[in-house]
This record gives sequence, structure tokens and C-alpha cells, in this order.
Amino acid sequence: MGEFLGLPNWFAETLFVIAVLLVWYAVGRRNTRKAITQLKQSRPSPTREKFLSLIQPDVRRETAEFLWDTTIFYLAPDLTPHPDDKLSDLPIDEDDWGMDWPRDFANKSGFHESNIPDWPKGWPVTIRNYGRWLELAAIS
Repeated sequence: MGEFLGLPNWFAETLFVIAVLLVWYAVGRRNTRKAITQLKQSRPSPTREKFLSLIQPDVRRETAEFLWDTTIFYLAPDLTPHPDDKLSDLPIDEDDWGMDWPRDFANKSGFHESNIPDWPKGWPVTIRNYGRWLELAAIS
């Protein structure tokens, strides 16, 4: 077995992998913090009640509460959701809002997730529109 800087190759390789993962984590964390700061500066961070009042003209209270509870889980304590936030601007994995949230909403609302239609063409993917989309299945 060879050595690198006096360390066994397997150990040096392990340290290299750990270093790369730490750098990757630090860059990701920095980018997330930067995105949160920019978003906070670009719009108000509403309280729960303000969020509900802003979104409720477009969705039922139950849907508004679901959206608040679901997004705040990912954003707190650094940020609160705003109905006009684009989901792609939030530090939330697309798999969560793309697959898990519809299933969770369907289960909570008493229908099967297969009732949720395709995303309407031309709709920006905002929290407000997300709620409107979920309700398309809830009311059909």
C-alpha cells in the first residue's frame, strides 16, 4: 500500500472526501443564507395571521393554514412565507413541494392525490397559486 504525505492512501483519500463534503456543505449553506437575506430584503415577512389574510381571498382558510404550516417548517426561524413567493426562490427542495405536499394535502383533505390535476399552463409557481392548484382537486 502506498502513502501520501506520510499517511496511508485510504486515510488520505478519506480526508480528501471529507474536505470536499465540508466545502460543498459550506458553499450550500452560504448560498442558502444569501438567498434568504435577499428574499427578506425584497418583501415583507408576514406573521401567520397576516399571511392567512393575504392569501385567503384566493384559497380556503384550511388550505391557507396548510400552506403556512408546511412552508414555515422549512423557513423558520429565518424567514416566513409570503403568498407571492416563488417556490423556486425558497430554500425548499423541489421534491418536497413537488411530491410530498400534494400527497399530504390530499390526505388531510380526504381525497386521493391522483385527483390533483396537472399544473395549469401559464401559472407562476407561487405559494398563492400552489394553494389554488391544490384546491382544484379539493373542490372537484
